[in-house]
Amino acid sequence: MTAQQGFTLTRADARRLLVRYHFQPAPLATVIRRLGTIQFDPLAPVGTNPDLVLQARVPGYRRGDWLQAAYARRLLVDGWDKQASLIQPGEWWAQAPFHRWFARRWRQRGVDVAAPEARALIEQVARHGPATSLELGDQRADPALRGSWYGPKRSRHLLKALWDAGHLMTHHRVGGRHAYDLPERVLPPGARVADATPDDALQRLVVRRVQAAGLLRPSADAAVWLLPCPRAERDRIAARAMARGELIDLDVEGTRYWTTPAALAALDAAPGPAGPGGMRFLAPLDPLIWDRGGVARLFGFDYVWEVYKPQAQRRWGYYVLPVLWGERFVARFDAKCQQGTLSLLAWHWEADIHPARLPEGLAEALQRAAGEFLDYLGATRVVLPRGLGREARRAWQRAAR
Repeated sequence: MTAQQGFTLTRADARRLLVRYHFQPAPLATVIRRLGTIQFDPLAPVGTNPDLVLQARVPGYRRGDWLQAAYARRLLVDGWDKQASLIQPGEWWAQAPFHRWFARRWRQRGVDVAAPEARALIEQVARHGPATSLELGDQRADPALRGSWYGPKRSRHLLKALWDAGHLMTHHRVGGRHAYDLPERVLPPGARVADATPDDALQRLVVRRVQAAGLLRPSADAAVWLLPCPRAERDRIAARAMARGELIDLDVEGTRYWTTPAALAALDAAPGPAGPGGMRFLAPLDPLIWDRGGVARLFGFDYVWEVYKPQAQRRWGYYVLPVLWGERFVARFDAKCQQGTLSLLAWHWEADIHPARLPEGLAEALQRAAGEFLDYLGATRVVLPRGLGREARRAWQRAAR
């Protein structure tokens, strides 16, 4: 039965849907609208997570381009979705459930965003303009806060609470630090929807999570489905979205997934210009692989991000990028780029790939992908590890010429 008739897909169709939905090359603004949200992470051995997400989808993307998109063009703003994320400013209204949720959580920890000291910080930002935590509030350390994730300054905790609750926003970043400002000075006109109900906002959060992933299991891990509501409430809101045609319930060989009409329509789209044999290097937090259990079911690819493991416990490496060739994961590699040199610290082929004799077309796809990746990084030299095999080594060497 076809998806259009009974919303049932084979695994092969589900893989095709995901690859065509995610990797139709498009301009930056189009990709931002397609995904709706991009998870932020500051680690940057080969660019930040937003960089890596966008370079896999936007032709000609260069490391750091997202900063211009966010802080000059305002195509993106810092917010909260699946952890810290970049979202479209026109969807700021949908953040309200997160803002209320965070305000309650901070109060439980003794930080009240409605307290006089919080109002004083907001007034200071209003007078001063965009400023970081080094310029705002009391800079003295509080002994009771030593060892805290946000440091020993109470003002820094309060600024983070005000940001979480939506009373302050990120105007830009200074060396990675948030420069805080008032929302009305960051958001474009029309970013607030006065008549949106709590259910409207929560529905947008649920739909956006599925939109970014393309396909997402309702049973995915709690980290994938972090929302300001219990799962029962999420399911009620998802049913509301389905009734309104914004979500679709799918069965993929006995496993339930949710998708969107736009993602389902990708099944009928033609392959991208790179063709079915195109290769991409993916971010560790790419939305395609948020639901790692779902990816394992569909692609047979078991991805583990080991960045927070002690070195002795890592199997694959520190900052490992999956390698997608067509609709098949073929490898993963650990890398860092410094001063124009990309160093591949480790390269691991999947078990069905034999380095001595690569499948037809793989070496050529790797050479193209490697060249694009070096251009994205602005790297002119590459250092290669053992285990690549002769053909893959030559592909990387040719790409670097």
